[in-house]
Amino acid sequence: MSITLSNVVMLVSIFLMIAFLCYAFLYRQERGIRYFAWVMVCRVIYAGSVIMEINSESLSSKILFRNIEQTSLLFVVPMVIFFVLALFGKDEYLRPFRMMQILSIFALWSLLIWTNPYHHLLFRNIELNQGHLEISKTVYSIAFNIICYLIIAACVFYLFVYLRRVRPELRKPGIWLVLCGCIPAATEIAKSAYSGFTPWLLPISVYCGFLGMTMLWIVIRYRMFSVVPLARNVVVETMEEGILIVNHRGSIIDSNAYVEPLFAGSGESSIAGQRIDKLLAKWPGWLRACERMEASDMEIDARVDGESRVYSVKVYPLASRERVGQGTVSVLFDITEKQRQMEQIVKLNQLKDHLFAIVSHDIRNPLAVQASLMEVLEADKTMFNRNHQEVIDALSGQIQNTFVMIENLLEWFRSQKEGMLLQPERLRLTDVVEDVCRTLRIKSEAKQIAIHTEIDSNIEVHADREAVNLIVRNLMTNAIKFSERGGRVRVSAETNAGQVIVSVSDNGVGMEEERVRELFDPLRLVSTTGTAGERGTGLGLQVCQQFVRMSGGQIWVESVPRQKTVFHFSLGAADSERDNDESIAY
Repeated sequence: MSITLSNVVMLVSIFLMIAFLCYAFLYRQERGIRYFAWVMVCRVIYAGSVIMEINSESLSSKILFRNIEQTSLLFVVPMVIFFVLALFGKDEYLRPFRMMQILSIFALWSLLIWTNPYHHLLFRNIELNQGHLEISKTVYSIAFNIICYLIIAACVFYLFVYLRRVRPELRKPGIWLVLCGCIPAATEIAKSAYSGFTPWLLPISVYCGFLGMTMLWIVIRYRMFSVVPLARNVVVETMEEGILIVNHRGSIIDSNAYVEPLFAGSGESSIAGQRIDKLLAKWPGWLRACERMEASDMEIDARVDGESRVYSVKVYPLASRERVGQGTVSVLFDITEKQRQMEQIVKLNQLKDHLFAIVSHDIRNPLAVQASLMEVLEADKTMFNRNHQEVIDALSGQIQNTFVMIENLLEWFRSQKEGMLLQPERLRLTDVVEDVCRTLRIKSEAKQIAIHTEIDSNIEVHADREAVNLIVRNLMTNAIKFSERGGRVRVSAETNAGQVIVSVSDNGVGMEEERVRELFDPLRLVSTTGTAGERGTGLGLQVCQQFVRMSGGQIWVESVPRQKTVFHFSLGAADSERDNDESIAY
C-alpha cells in the first residue's frame, strides 16, 4: 500500500472509529450500547476493506474486499434494529431465538453475495475500469438495498421519537449524534443511486470516520452512554405516576408521558420549556407551590380524554447544597378509582345506618314492649294454673333471649359506627349493678340462680352509664346462662391504683384453656348453648370488649372447667379532675 494523502487520511479516520469503538466497548453492559458497538465494528471492517480495495490491483482482490465491504454494511442493518429495540425496552424481541431469526435473513443474503459467481442473482457483470470496480446490479439486489435503506430510515425515525422523550439537556446532543451517524448512510445511498460516482464516494464514506471524533466528543461531553440517562428514561417513562420537573424560573424542564394528557388542551405539542403560569393556571394551589418552591400536598380535578379524573399531587422542592432553591418535582397519582370507592363506601355506610335505624325502631321496640308485658305476666302468674305458668315461663325466656340478642347486635353495630360518642360521668357503681340485677331478676329466678353483690357503696367510676350497664348486663347474663339450676353469681369490685376492677363470677360449667384464648377473637364468633338451652349470637363478649376499650379499660377472664368462670374488667376511678363530663368520640 502506497503512502498517499488519501490513504493517510483514511487510516486516521479508521483509528478515530476504533477509538469510538473502544469507548463504546467500555459501556457494553448498558442498555443498547453493545449493539451500537457492533455497528462500529462493522464500520471499521468496512473502512479497512475500502482501503484494501483501493490499493489492490487485481480484479479478484478487489472483488474479495468489495464482498467484505458489502457483508459488513449488510450486518449494520440488524445491529441498528437491535439498538433501537433495546432503547425502547422491547426485550421480548431481543431473545436469542428472535435475534437469530433476524440475523439469518442477512446471513443468507450475505451467502448470496459470496456465491454470486455461481448464480448471478445479485450482480450481472463485474469488471475493472481504470482501476475501479464497475458492478451491474440485478433487480433483486436493488430491491433488497431499498428495503435496507427503508429499515434504516425507520430506525432513524424512532430514534428521533425516543429523543423527544429524553431530558432537554440530552435532546440536542442526541439529535446531533443521530445526524452524524446518518451521513455515512447517505453516502451509501448516493453510491447505489449514482454508481458512476463510486470511485469518488468510496473514500468519502471512509472519511466519514472523522465524524466519529465529533460523535465521541458529544458522547463523552454529555455522558450519553452512562447508565443514568438511559435508566432514567426507562424508569420514568414506565412509571404509573406522573412526573413534572420545574426549574426556579418557572419553566418546565422535564416530564413523562403520564402527565401529557393533562395539558392536551394547551395547544402545545410538547410541554418542555413551557411556563407553568400558563399550564397550571387551572390549579392555583399547585402553581403557588411550584412558584414558591415549597412542599405541598393537594388534590386536583382534571378532564383527560373527555373524562373527569382526580389526581393527588405531591410537590417536593429541589435545593442545592447551599440550600438555594433550584425548582420543584411534582409527583401525580391518579386516585379517581379510590375516590369512587370511597363514595361507594360512604353510600354503603349510609345504607347501614338506615338499616340500623329500621332495625332499632321496627324490631327492638316491639320486643321491648313484649318483654315488659311478660314481666307483668310473670308478676301475676300465680293467678294462673300450673300449665299456664309453664307456658308463661317458656315464653318469657324466649322473648328475653331474643331481646338480649337484638340488643347485643344493635350495640355491636353502634360500637362499630365511626363518630360514636360516650358521655363519661361520675357513677356510683352499686347503682348500675342494682339496675342490672332488677333487669335480670326474672331470668335468674327462672333458673333459681342466686345473685350476690359485694361492692362498696362508695366506689365510683368515671364512665358512660349506658356502656357500663351494657358490660355488666352481658357478663351477668352469660354467668346465668352457663350456671346450672340453683347456682350462684357473684359481682364484686375493688380499687387499685386509680382503677376500679369489677369481677363477675359464677360456679357454672367453666371453659377449657383453648376456648378462653379464643374468647375475644373477632374472627371466631361462636355461640355456645347455655345449660338450659339458651342461645345467642356470640356478639355479647365482643360488645363488652369494645366498650371496655372505649372506656379506657381492659377485660380478661379466668376459668376452671366444671368449676367456675370469673370475668374481670377495669374502669377509671372517679376523681375531681374528671368531673367535667367531657364527651369522648370514637
